[in-house]
Amino acid sequence: MAGERAPRSGPGGFLGPVEPGEGTWAPLVLRPAPPPERPPRLLSRRQKYLLASFLLLLALALTILRAANYPEQAANSPPPQDVPFPSQSTRFAYVGPVPDRPETFALELAVHNTGPGPVDVLGVRQGYRGLTVLVAGWLPRTVPSGGTVSLRVGLQVTDCSGAPADATLPFLDVTLRNTRAMETVSQILGADYARDLSAALHAACDGTDKRTPTTSTDAPDKPVR
Repeated sequence: MAGERAPRSGPGGFLGPVEPGEGTWAPLVLRPAPPPERPPRLLSRRQKYLLASFLLLLALALTILRAANYPEQAANSPPPQDVPFPSQSTRFAYVGPVPDRPETFALELAVHNTGPGPVDVLGVRQGYRGLTVLVAGWLPRTVPSGGTVSLRVGLQVTDCSGAPADATLPFLDVTLRNTRAMETVSQILGADYARDLSAALHAACDGTDKRTPTTSTDAPDKPVR
């Protein structure tokens, strides 16, 4: 219309900011995110090494202390009452002589264990000064529960003056051990052992005048030590 005035443009006009029309876009500027902060380091490498060394030394010290106190605790603890003494569950039987060197009387023993646990044979000795005991194999020997172990023992004459002319009631001192106790007890092996040992003594010492008089022991087994 002729009477209407056109809107003024330019400085001092009334036009507002130009808005983007449909289908237009403005560029999006992406700013890089700041790097994540590192967690604070609690211990340095040297501090970790020192801490690990301290813990290792502490564990070693506790192990040594426990090992040192174990024998004392075991000694102070009462023995198990359901396990008999080794002398009560172990029996020695004379099997017979075994061919060996002429100067040695070798014999075989059968060791029976009737107890609920194993028994160790630690030593074998005898009471004649002129005889030396030799055990074949090794000691200690373990006799399992309910089992039997064969033990070969040799008696060698080293001094006829300390050996009797006839062994009427010879015995062997044996040392036994199980979880309850350790004992030394005398085992009398019977008439067959006495006869064979006497024959061996005659064969080794006949013809010399240095002989110990025959000894006889009427008492039962020697007390346990």
